[in-house]
Amino acid sequence: MDLLPSDEQNEIVATVRSQLRRDFDLFALADRDGEPSVVDHDLWSRCADLGWFGLGLDEKLGGVGYSLVEEALLFGELGRHATPGPFLPTVLGARLAAEQGDADLASSILAGERIVVLAEPHDDPAATVGATVTGRFRVTDHGSADLVLAVADDAMALVEIDSSTLEALASFDPLVPTAIGSIDASSVVHDSDAAPLLRRADVLIAAELAGMARATCEQSTEYAKDREQFGTPIGAFQAVKHRCADMAVKAEAAECSVRYAALALVGGDDASGFFIHAARIVAANAAIQNAQANVQNHGGIGFTWEHTAHRYVTRSQIRTRTLGAHRQQLNDLLAESAPA
Repeated sequence: MDLLPSDEQNEIVATVRSQLRRDFDLFALADRDGEPSVVDHDLWSRCADLGWFGLGLDEKLGGVGYSLVEEALLFGELGRHATPGPFLPTVLGARLAAEQGDADLASSILAGERIVVLAEPHDDPAATVGATVTGRFRVTDHGSADLVLAVADDAMALVEIDSSTLEALASFDPLVPTAIGSIDASSVVHDSDAAPLLRRADVLIAAELAGMARATCEQSTEYAKDREQFGTPIGAFQAVKHRCADMAVKAEAAECSVRYAALALVGGDDASGFFIHAARIVAANAAIQNAQANVQNHGGIGFTWEHTAHRYVTRSQIRTRTLGAHRQQLNDLLAESAPA
């Protein structure tokens, strides 16, 4: 199994990276903190025109025709830039609509005309998702969206929702607007067994976390080269040098775990569930720990609002908790495979 990207995959990464650098400047987006939507429709349409929302979707379903592997590379770049926006529910929502035969809805999502956001149960164990969706949900990236991808247990549904019924919360990450509210709606399309889509979601979340781990590693390394103390770059000091080296190891482990999980799922490996849960745990640990070390390596400036280091601290915590509980799921898999 080759974990190294091909030339074509590297070209995809380069294209995505160039677009994100141009359109998703975190310093500029910081001025929009607290708004219910931080991504405008023109920018969302440009992402759609580049085929990002259907990159891993079959051409016969209206997508670009690549696989989950390429989609994970895209999400790795989204994580690397701490990119705001409901990319995950949009990708999953388009696939759900397409696989359920609703070509019109799928094409409107893929074209960026309809924005999909994610809803998970919020302190409501009785929340249900299926032919109908009922209960109290937490909705992320809620602003201006008219479709919600509701997820509970192994069920997933795409529903119409009036965002005016949602009550905004103070989000830990201001660029990920959050709201709560009751949903009582009939599904536009639904899938009572969402396990295949959720496995894809886990890989993409892990890829985003791995991208954050790589970004903070690179940010610290560059700063260690430029920042001088006592007439010497701080990267020459063991305390900083060793932290940067540990960060690089964590980022590499996270990226390799994600690629292996994506390839295992695409290849139909019976153990793909184990690799996916493991990738999420490895990537989450790498993203959180590297974000913390990055702030420490930057010293006083790393704690300021003006620097982007804190963006990775908050985003890694948010993404780690999105569709989470993987440590318990991994423990359950290990227990099932243990000899009697």
